[in-house]
Amino acid sequence: VILTLIETVSCGGNVLVNVSPRKDGVIPLLQQERLLQMGDWLGVNGDAIYGSVPHTVQNDTITPGVWYTKNESRRQVYVMIIGWPGRTLRLGSVSPFEFSSIGLLGSPGLTLDFVAQSEGILVTMPLLEDVRSKWAYTLVFNDFSGKEMAHLTQST
Repeated sequence: VILTLIETVSCGGNVLVNVSPRKDGVIPLLQQERLLQMGDWLGVNGDAIYGSVPHTVQNDTITPGVWYTKNESRRQVYVMIIGWPGRTLRLGSVSPFEFSSIGLLGSPGLTLDFVAQSEGILVTMPLLEDVRSKWAYTLVFNDFSGKEMAHLTQST
């Protein structure tokens, strides 16, 4: 369900989740579990979903399973990653000069290092055990301009 939500929202759609209570009004345990898991995920990653719109690109040009949304009023771009990428993540749809910093939803105060690549950037990810989210993870690109910000330099 989370994968469907991410893909659909990044392309400008919305998702209607159907539950089928029994005749006594009780929602089956498996459906309850899925709804609670989705609520837990949205509790950490909801900024990438609620009030967001599709970014210029919906999915990454290099790494599969990476989807983009943005919040124009906050000048943030969200990069939702299906599954844990490991210690580094290569992104081809972002220029290193379009934003000021990279954070991770659910990890306030954490700033991720990155380096410029010939195409896009390479982000150093934290250790998985230090991350609150499950199933899919969201990077947040702060002060996103959509154009090169020459006065900023990337971390090394």
